[in-house]
Amino acid sequence: MNRIMIRRGVAGDARGISRTGRESFSRAFGHLYPLDVLERYLDDTYSEQKIASSFSNSRNVFIVADVDDEVVGFLKLKLACHHQLIHSECQVQVQKIYVLPNFASSGLGSCLMRSADAEIGGIRSVTAWLMVYEENRRAVCFYERFGYRVIGRDTYGFEGIRVPFTVMEKNYSNELRNTVDSR
Repeated sequence: MNRIMIRRGVAGDARGISRTGRESFSRAFGHLYPLDVLERYLDDTYSEQKIASSFSNSRNVFIVADVDDEVVGFLKLKLACHHQLIHSECQVQVQKIYVLPNFASSGLGSCLMRSADAEIGGIRSVTAWLMVYEENRRAVCFYERFGYRVIGRDTYGFEGIRVPFTVMEKNYSNELRNTVDSR
């Protein structure tokens, strides 16, 4: 029987996060990059050393999905990370969320998002934001189910390749106010 656990990540999870990030990113975005550029991006962003060093930055929060003590998904929050389209003083970026392909559509992504909601909800008057690949309508709908709304567009570049993204936000102070008002 598979034992599933959603928990805060620790530095010892770096290898599993690296593997999950590399495999999931390649599957989701590999078609956008020449192979050599993709490999450099993966080495730059998802090396085990880079992930391990991310744990030493107090602004980074990892939430991992474990199945039978193996990392099969993760979500990374970046605290105090600002985007020019967001007008809130206190911002948190949902920077990455990936689940291994074998666990896609298993509900682990939703579990990671609920855990992130709990984490972010503990911050007073915060706006969370994220960027979704512009052509990934399924992901936009996924985030809308968690209360995010589209607020604009942006691009991300690596080695001269610009990828279009949809920017979404969720205002937690409004959500709390609406919850109180609806009682």
